[in-house]
Amino acid sequence: MTTPHVPDFPPPLEVFGRHRSIRHFLPEPLAPGHLEWIIQAGRRAPTDAQGHMYSVLRITDPALRDELATLCGDQQHIRDAAEFLVHCLDVHRLRRLVEHRGGEWGMGPRIALLYGTSDATMVAENMMLAAEMLGYGTCYIGGVQNNTDVIAQLLALPQGVLPLYGLCIGVPDPARIPGLRPRVPQELCFFENRYPEEFTPEELESAYQAMGGKRDWYETLGRYFAAGGVMARREPVMARAWRQQGLEPRDPASQEPDHAL
Repeated sequence: MTTPHVPDFPPPLEVFGRHRSIRHFLPEPLAPGHLEWIIQAGRRAPTDAQGHMYSVLRITDPALRDELATLCGDQQHIRDAAEFLVHCLDVHRLRRLVEHRGGEWGMGPRIALLYGTSDATMVAENMMLAAEMLGYGTCYIGGVQNNTDVIAQLLALPQGVLPLYGLCIGVPDPARIPGLRPRVPQELCFFENRYPEEFTPEELESAYQAMGGKRDWYETLGRYFAAGGVMARREPVMARAWRQQGLEPRDPASQEPDHAL
């Protein structure tokens, strides 16, 4: 697919062109009514089969927010933002709804993890965009996955509910707004009809060139995705959380029922 010339975003889409993660907030609340608009934007997100497989916890207790900030890697912006929300995959409510009408629950953990994550992500994305359209700064918090199992217990989440990430929303500090970060070349992400057979060394290097700035992009990739990195350390945490929350996929050949709770 040939990379087209990318014009400036037209006014209705400007919010996409100015997105960046904000980690420095002023000590100000959201304007009256704005949080409700942001929530309603989330509620209007797409959902598979009308399942609404998500829940969002608004964290207003300062002590609880401080503890979550520590568990997420001691991220100060979690404490400072006007709002901090934890977005969760949730099939607990859906199961209760099915059983309430006499149905037998039939959703296994693999599908629950897939569709619950999709639903929760689309709700979070809608809320982020609504907040940014209202002039606020936002920041996703993947650090929730550093201690997913502990956070699930801390928030009293029943089986079938799994915290995925947090979302900070607040008034950005105008003196500390970061620049826009680059993106991987479009031709390495968007394809026509079929996936390429292989990426050439030149194409891979073009990604490093596009993403390079003050430091080599591999410093970030290596820290997160290489052996012993952040993602490798999160793997056993997530495995524990899946077991704890009743979402661990089992061997299809096993005689045990493979139903999420």
